[in-house]
Amino acid sequence: MDSTSDLIYKQFKDVEKDDFQYIYRGDVTPKLIMNVLDFAKSNLAKAEDTKKLKNRIYYIMGESLQNIARHQVANDTDSADNSAVVVIHKKKNKYYIVTGNLMPRAEEDILKDKLDHINSLTPEELNDFCRDIRLTTGFTEKSGASLGLIEMAKKSGNKLQYSMAPVDDTKTYFYLSTEVLTQTECVESDYEFSLPDIIDTHNFLKNNEIILSFKGDFNQDNLLSLLSILNNGMNASPVRIKLFSIMVELLQNIVKHADNITDDTSWKAGVFYICEQDNCFTLLASNYIKHELTDDLKNRFDRINAMNSEQLNEEYKKILFNFDYINPVSTGLGIIDIRRKSGEKVEYSVKKISNEIDFLTVKAIIRKQV
Repeated sequence: MDSTSDLIYKQFKDVEKDDFQYIYRGDVTPKLIMNVLDFAKSNLAKAEDTKKLKNRIYYIMGESLQNIARHQVANDTDSADNSAVVVIHKKKNKYYIVTGNLMPRAEEDILKDKLDHINSLTPEELNDFCRDIRLTTGFTEKSGASLGLIEMAKKSGNKLQYSMAPVDDTKTYFYLSTEVLTQTECVESDYEFSLPDIIDTHNFLKNNEIILSFKGDFNQDNLLSLLSILNNGMNASPVRIKLFSIMVELLQNIVKHADNITDDTSWKAGVFYICEQDNCFTLLASNYIKHELTDDLKNRFDRINAMNSEQLNEEYKKILFNFDYINPVSTGLGIIDIRRKSGEKVEYSVKKISNEIDFLTVKAIIRKQV
């Protein structure tokens, strides 16, 4: 668990106030597109960017997701990731909207020529090209895809970065990245989330079997959006109900109890992962906590993990119905609930960051079949 915590902290430690990164890996459906856009809208609403800029970013996100729907193909081999990937990443004064999906290899040259041509045009030439397509072809699926790419280039004010990695004789994995610079002046404006970074991030997801991750500010709006994405991304089953319930406990714990390295007490910095293996789901939640709370928290985890099922149920009822407790959460009620619903011990790791702050990682496992 310590090595896992170190790996998560490495991914998390550079998150600053107002930074966030949301990643989804799986099937892209109309419901998922709406959930992701709702999530983006919630985060954009809190940003100090202009309404015009927010609308541009929102449009690019929508078009990027529609691009997956237009070009994705199913993978019937074990040679590559079958899933699409969606990344929304804000760092300092830049937004990055990234998608990746399998597409027919026969369409590679056509799409490459289209993107290269768009990237070669000036803003004025992009406007003329867009008008010509509308006048000569009308609106078809083919022209709509071209217009969408043109609008993404226009609204971002940057070139469209892309990469194509052949999978086999019939399929290739296509990455598309759009960068949007905010209107806020920033001294540290040299940060780049390049295509190699994107591919490395995707490989990290695949190697660790991660299907959903978020790092940044945890609040009730983000919590509800993440739950909606999970709810619409899985088939109804007893496992989903358990997964949903435990995810609520872990996310609420960050929202209510996360601390900060900075002086901004309203910012609840954390990171959350869902991993899917053949026989189970693994949920990982990490956040900063005050060092003075660590020993008590460790004792609470160890005490609850040592209980059997009967003892857990008795402790749960005792806490739940004891109205003398001012704050039942501090008794470990959430940890008990996770243990009861998962049927597994709740693993944890604490990494010392400074004399005042530690980094807590909590791991819960839900078996697909009991």
